[in-house]
Amino acid sequence: APTPYGGRRDHVGVYPQKDGNFYVGAAPTVGRVSGTVLDKVADLAEKYGSGRVRLTAQQKLVILDVKEVDVGALSQGLAELELFVEPTEFRRGTMACTGIEFCKLAFVDTKSRARDLVNELETRLPDFKQPLAIHINGCPNSCARIQVADIGFKGLISTDKDGKSEEGFQVHLGGELDGDFGRKPRGLKLSARELPDYIERVVRRFESDRTTDEKFADWAKRAEDEALA
Repeated sequence: APTPYGGRRDHVGVYPQKDGNFYVGAAPTVGRVSGTVLDKVADLAEKYGSGRVRLTAQQKLVILDVKEVDVGALSQGLAELELFVEPTEFRRGTMACTGIEFCKLAFVDTKSRARDLVNELETRLPDFKQPLAIHINGCPNSCARIQVADIGFKGLISTDKDGKSEEGFQVHLGGELDGDFGRKPRGLKLSARELPDYIERVVRRFESDRTTDEKFADWAKRAEDEALA
């Protein structure tokens, strides 16, 4: 089995380059940026860097070749565009596929729902500091990689108690890149409106039950079914 990687893979933050400069990684909310914002990012990259910009597999944005003296000004400029170098864990860890808005395969809305979810969780759990990957996908194809997320949601169409169709999600928990795709709680399906309540409930149980330095994925693998419902 591969050796687990202990760090963060998204490049969010400020990091030294080998040439003495720095690269600065920022988190767009659930990976969505407009053309207007990208135009302003290009201006910042030219002003404070060499013009080089990279995108990451975690839907983050990185500006390269920044002098140490310019890191603060660049970070402030990015924050004004709602691209955060020091985001909350929910804003940092939540990503979504393009969803039904632009994909003919998707069953559900993902981007706007994930954005609203981030805002709601920041309000409900303002002091939460543990790394937490929340991936929201619009169909079973998993462009948002729900099987390797701490909390993954796979979009589906469900039926409410009155027999009406509504957007819903199947839940995956504790997935990691080491080949352990976590667990799928049996029979657990949520309507879209239940997502904030579910995440808050599970996260609070994790915080109260976790051992020292225990990651969410490790806790989710050992937790009783009732704790994950």
